[in-house]
Amino acid sequence: MAYNRNHARVLCTAAEYELFEASLSDRVGELTPARLKSKLERARKLRDKYRDLHKRQRLASRQRTGTKKGDRAGGSNERTAQKATLFDETLKRFTTQVEKRAAAEKRAAATAARKAAAAELLAAKQNSARGPVRARSAKAPAAGAPTPSAAGTGFVSEGAKAQSRKARGQKTRAKAVQGHVRAAGKRTQARRDRRR
Repeated sequence: MAYNRNHARVLCTAAEYELFEASLSDRVGELTPARLKSKLERARKLRDKYRDLHKRQRLASRQRTGTKKGDRAGGSNERTAQKATLFDETLKRFTTQVEKRAAAEKRAAATAARKAAAAELLAAKQNSARGPVRARSAKAPAAGAPTPSAAGTGFVSEGAKAQSRKARGQKTRAKAVQGHVRAAGKRTQARRDRRR
């Protein structure tokens, strides 16, 4: 049986009733984390206190009556058991609220981590997209573009031409093509040699 405000008013002192009321669903959400922790500890202490008291009263009742069940009439023994149950329910409500808040904080932290990772990935992509453009502008001109010496003057030395050809070859498949041309030349030469 879940205890309501009417039951609690009859069983509890003013301070205990205030604690019970703070655990109810319409009030527990208003508590700060520190107040929630404090009230949870207080509810645990009261539950343990009334459980222990109930055990002691039951043992005393057994000794007094000489029976295993003790005093069947109830009295203070029954009231103490009810208070132990009431504060057990109160403690469970506070614990549930603490767990809800912890889960919400965990979800918020996970969401923040995902957003940070996405922002970091986006920044890395943008940097990598800008990187090659800067690198090309710092290096030699693109394939087919005249070298600075050729653009500035009408004369280009053989060394500059070779350098230009080499730079263009690195940016195209010229090496592969030249390899095929050389191989074809060797095959042609081999056929000529066989005819002799």
